[in-house]
Amino acid sequence: MLHGFIDVPTLNFWAEGNIWTGSMFQTFNYRISKEKKDETTYFRTVVWYGMKCFDLIPAEEYVHDISEEFSDEGLNKIIDFLNEKVAEYKSSGGRV
Repeated sequence: MLHGFIDVPTLNFWAEGNIWTGSMFQTFNYRISKEKKDETTYFRTVVWYGMKCFDLIPAEEYVHDISEEFSDEGLNKIIDFLNEKVAEYKSSGGRV
């Protein structure tokens, strides 16, 4: 589903263990995954800039690395966060 700038599926997509990646303006990239630590399940969202795929980016080059609870509310927080960051990136001409 399209939410502002970004397109993300419903919660069920991640419940099945899938990972979602996307990009805007060719150089604003994001990856949303379901993670588990101890007994807590959460969304992990990583943002990076450039033309490299996630597997080629070292962690120190992540622009944002956030976690939210694994729920509809957590997903909505991620969507809002990503839309805000995409808007900042766009308004800066890709120089954030």
